[in-house]
Order: sequence, then C-alpha cells, then structure tokens
Amino acid sequence: MLKERETNLPAQERLMEIRPAKSSDSGNIAELMYSAGPELYDFLYKTSKKTALDYIRYELASGKGFCGHQNLTVAVQDGVVVATGCFYDGTAYQQLLKGSMANMFKFYGPLGIWPVLARSKHLGSVMTTPRRSELYLSNFGVSSTLRGTGIGSAMLKSRIELARNAGYKIFSLDVATTNPRAEALYCSHGLRVVKEKTFTGKRAGMTLPNSRKMELAL
Repeated sequence: MLKERETNLPAQERLMEIRPAKSSDSGNIAELMYSAGPELYDFLYKTSKKTALDYIRYELASGKGFCGHQNLTVAVQDGVVVATGCFYDGTAYQQLLKGSMANMFKFYGPLGIWPVLARSKHLGSVMTTPRRSELYLSNFGVSSTLRGTGIGSAMLKSRIELARNAGYKIFSLDVATTNPRAEALYCSHGLRVVKEKTFTGKRAGMTLPNSRKMELAL
C-alpha cells in the first residue's frame, strides 16, 4: 500500500497541506466523500431507516474500511479539511473490504444488512478492483465552494507523483458518465478512458449511472 507522507502544496496563493487523515480532523469529511458519488452511496447504503451519510459517518469514525479515517488522504486549508480521497492498491483492497464488511454488519445488524449485500454485488460492474501494481482512487470529494480553484488538481498531482515514486505502474479511477466535469479534470492530468462499464443492476430494476475506467501509465 502507498506510504503517505505529509506534503505542502500552494493553492489559492496559500499553503494547502495534503496528508493522511486524523480522527481529530475538522470539516465535513463524510459530506465530502458523499459528494464524490451521491447516487452510488444512496444505492448501496440508504435504507428506509438509515441515510447513506449515517453510514459514512459511522465508518469514518471507526477508522476502518474504505471510508475510515485511517485510510483517507485529506487536503487541509486553514485547519479545515477541504478535500478527501481514498487511495489503495490490490493488496490493500482486501483489508479495506474486510473493514467495511465488519462495519456494515455492526451498523445494519444481521437482518438489515442483507439488502445492502444484495445491492453491493452490482458495484463491481461500475467500480474496479485494482491490481497490485495499480494505485486506485475512490471517495474523491472537494468542498463545493472551492471546486475549480486548483485543490482537486493539487491533490491528484501529489498522489500521482507519490504513486510513481512508490513504483506503481498504473494510477486509475472510475468516473460516472454523468460527471463530465470530473472526467475533464482527470483528462487534464493525463488519465484516459480505457473501458466503458455498464451497471448490471438495471436488469433488476436498480438505478445507478454507468461509468468509465480511466488510467494513467506511470
């Protein structure tokens, strides 16, 4: 797994710190992650009694899983988290998956988890399981008031550089076909669409946008 180190980069003519998240970080971290894919999070985690944000906040506090603070990279400006992302490879994926599964059983209970598990089997049609030599980005969210100011670009540039230095061969992510602005950002950093992905749950009456796998050879 990528070994993070604290990095300072300029943004909006001020220093922005990009580093591993801490449990004490301030800012709407769960909301930032949710903004990365509201349709996906609602599809997977929302129930008649629980919102997707309820679960994301629970997992964030636990420190484990794909949304756990121990596994997140954040951009901090003026002491507040303004962007977040989860960067992992094929080896780390299994550990993250175990953490999220344990969190879901605790959060939803032995009966409530079954609809969530039934929906989760369709996620593979729009999200990628990375290879060992591939650093993958998920949960990439930037504060709505700061989008277009260079924060997302700075975070991407920093992690791509770290991935290259760590010996990864590929930097990758999946982007919804309904998010052309994000796709344009990724293209500006050299990523290219390598595969069109179709959501399989539509045959079961489920709704989620199709996606595109994007990669950058390092």
